[in-house]
Amino acid sequence: MENVVGVEDALQANMKDKKYLDELSLNWSHYRIGDYVRQSGATDDILNRLTPHPNLKKLSIGGYPGLTFPDWLGDESFSNLVSLQLSNCGNCSTLPPLGQLACLKRLEISDMKGVVGVGSEFYGNSSSSHHPSFPSLQTLSFKKMYNWEKWLCCGGVCGEFPCLQELSIRLCPKLTGELPMHLSSLQELNLEDCPQLLVPTLNVPAARELQLKRQTCGFTASQTSEIEISDVSQLKQLPVVPHYLYIRKCDSVESLLEEEILQINMYSLEICDCSFYRSPNKVGLPTTLKLLSISDCTKLDLLLPELFRCHHPVLENLSINGGTCDSLSLSFSILDIFPRLTDFKIKDLKGIEELCISISEGHPTSLRRLRIEGCLNLVYIQLPALDSMCHQIYNCSKLRLLAHTHSSLQNLSLMTCPKLLLHREGLPSNLRELEIWGCNQLTSQVDWDLQRLTSLTHFTIEGGCEGVELFPKECLLPSSLTYLSIYSLPNLKSLDNKGLQQLTSLRELWIQYCPELQFSTGSVLQCLLSLKKLGIDSCGRLQSLTEAGLHHLTTLETLRIFDCPKLQYLTKERLPDSLSSLYVRWCPSLEQRLQFENGQEWRYISHIPRIEIDDVLF
Repeated sequence: MENVVGVEDALQANMKDKKYLDELSLNWSHYRIGDYVRQSGATDDILNRLTPHPNLKKLSIGGYPGLTFPDWLGDESFSNLVSLQLSNCGNCSTLPPLGQLACLKRLEISDMKGVVGVGSEFYGNSSSSHHPSFPSLQTLSFKKMYNWEKWLCCGGVCGEFPCLQELSIRLCPKLTGELPMHLSSLQELNLEDCPQLLVPTLNVPAARELQLKRQTCGFTASQTSEIEISDVSQLKQLPVVPHYLYIRKCDSVESLLEEEILQINMYSLEICDCSFYRSPNKVGLPTTLKLLSISDCTKLDLLLPELFRCHHPVLENLSINGGTCDSLSLSFSILDIFPRLTDFKIKDLKGIEELCISISEGHPTSLRRLRIEGCLNLVYIQLPALDSMCHQIYNCSKLRLLAHTHSSLQNLSLMTCPKLLLHREGLPSNLRELEIWGCNQLTSQVDWDLQRLTSLTHFTIEGGCEGVELFPKECLLPSSLTYLSIYSLPNLKSLDNKGLQQLTSLRELWIQYCPELQFSTGSVLQCLLSLKKLGIDSCGRLQSLTEAGLHHLTTLETLRIFDCPKLQYLTKERLPDSLSSLYVRWCPSLEQRLQFENGQEWRYISHIPRIEIDDVLF
């Protein structure tokens, strides 16, 4: 628009007759500061002559250098306008009478540095009429109104904003006074960087989300579902009663946790990126709380001991994610503190050294899942008699001892704990699924004592175990095993026939990333009479499977062989009729021998209903 220099050009545009125009954007890309005073009158006239047709639905005006908005902006005749945006109109000191626009649903106002007050001129004729101002407005946003000081709410006898659902006020550092008091339809309120804004009363019965960021607040209570508080100081009351509260980067968060303002019917609380400077005298969390998340907070050794001394009667999900503490040891009785806890996670918490969870033997808990991950200072975990479905302990590089006995645990995953040793009582006797990944000290296979785990059905071993060349040794694995995955054992050379003979129930066998593996005489799979699925993947030196005895696997249904570049031979005999699917990929030498009709081994596999060779279906 800076290129339009005369009123005649604006008249020739004939905007008022363009009745099919739905959207219009008028933008001044730049203007020289020294010129705007001299040209402001002409600019005002140009915009006045660009009156759109009343059918217009969306309008945006940006960078307007004039002193006043045109007479037509806000006129009641624009009954179809539903969206309006005014931005960077810094020389205008008053807003147009937008309250008269009957169908306006979305209004965004930003970078209006000349506006000091908003009052009756904003509401227009509706401020003194028997009709509500902004009767259809659903979303209202003010942003970067750096000199805005007062908002006079004078929406007439019928009120204002009867349909407003979202209100956002950001970066308005001088704004004081009150917001509209009665916003019956408001669902989301976002206040950010408005440090002087004080709202003593706020009636928002429909609200479900509230965000307060970087400001001082004092409110009375109503009801909502979600509140976010960020960088807020001196908070004495919650503005509304939330079902969900999110606290982020707040000073004196200890005081907030001590106040009775949290004694409300709240279900979820998240505390993020806060620093603790002292230990709270008490932690007054609501007794209705079901989810508690603490993430990326510092000096948690000042909070957690007090938190773990309180009773949380209905808490179901507890997550401590990131953050730091100084030489922290946590010890608590789960039934006394968290009688209904189902999920408990500690991740990337620096400084925690010991974790001891106790419970009287024979007293079941609700705990279903425990996850401890990335706690690099953690040395000792004690979980006696703890009954749950699944425990996952990952990436704890200093963890030396896991004491875990008399438990009905069903699923245990140990990953990248290179110094870990098991307690002398070994693993829980009722264990059904076990994963051991990258735990270098767990190489003395007899010490695992897996043979006594008569309920164990799934076992995965990955990484570490650098001294293991033969697997599984005799009497290592129980006959109850149905799933076995051998992954990334760098020096594994062969499978132990005697160890496999005991796996009479095995249905799935997966062997991956074992670069030294060979199937030689005596290392065969023919004893696996229940096997249905077999996969061999990324075994770089594997040359032949003829000694594996695949033709003896009369229950085998799926065979998958991937990324074995030196593999040349699959079988010397017809594969079993039970086999329904064969997949071979990235094995160039073998693929030649399995080629349709012409391959040397095609006759041994041609009866299989589904054959995929290098993504080609035969």
